Amino acid sequence: MKAPGMKVMAHELASTANASAQDALSPYKEALREHFPTREALLQEAKQQTKRQRVLKKVGSGMAMSLALALSWVIDPVWHSENMRTKVGQQASFTLTDGSHVALNTNSALVVEQHLYSRRLYLKQGEALFTAEHGWRPFTVYANQTQIRDIGTIFNVRNTDQGAVVTVVEGSVEVRTPQARRILTRDVSVTTQAGGITESRCSSANIAWQQGRLMFDGHALASVVDELQRYRHGRIQIADRLAAQYRLSGEFDISGIDTLLDTLPDIMPVSITKKDDGTVLISHR
Repeated sequence: MKAPGMKVMAHELASTANASAQDALSPYKEALREHFPTREALLQEAKQQTKRQRVLKKVGSGMAMSLALALSWVIDPVWHSENMRTKVGQQASFTLTDGSHVALNTNSALVVEQHLYSRRLYLKQGEALFTAEHGWRPFTVYANQTQIRDIGTIFNVRNTDQGAVVTVVEGSVEVRTPQARRILTRDVSVTTQAGGITESRCSSANIAWQQGRLMFDGHALASVVDELQRYRHGRIQIADRLAAQYRLSGEFDISGIDTLLDTLPDIMPVSITKKDDGTVLISHR
């Protein structure tokens, strides 16, 4: 039978040996801690990483939104488009989705595009009177290499073979071509041709079509015929150079083109010949 004192001594010896072993392993434990973080350190690192990811996600979302907004300004997508047209001799008025008004003259074609940040109207042919509704989106009309930007106004645009004729009724517009730029105010008209802009006094004849009238002030008959042809299906031809040089003044009804042709022999030395296909031939007599 072992004495109690022996057990105590044995326990103390074991504790001493265990302590000595722990002391011997201590350097290795410290080295391991340097290479393998503790549980508390791992948890702290995980929290920091989650926080960084949240910040990066928020920054990334903000940058994506900013980039999308910047691209939308550059691209300026179309959200609504309309095509408007009149036949020869027809006139029509339209109200656009933004509240602006457009009146189309004879044989005209207009494409209206409502963009996210702008309003763009393309006068493919013919003539139109624009009454732009004020708004933060620019209102711009394009006609044969001519750009007309509204600055709060009513203005008339005619698409011609050489360019365009722009007449300001109220307010002002900015007219641009590839080579020139001009600000127009009320009662001013310009003609664009070959990239240039030629200014002239506004003539009431430019917008007389709005009242269903045609006005001529000493115009050569050749010029008068060009204007009448816009409102008539059948051809109007001048047979000789002398007849083309005669001049005409007066105010006439747009709906009475044939009546005007019939009265030409009464006001100038010409004769009228009508053919079966609707053609009218004007000759010197």
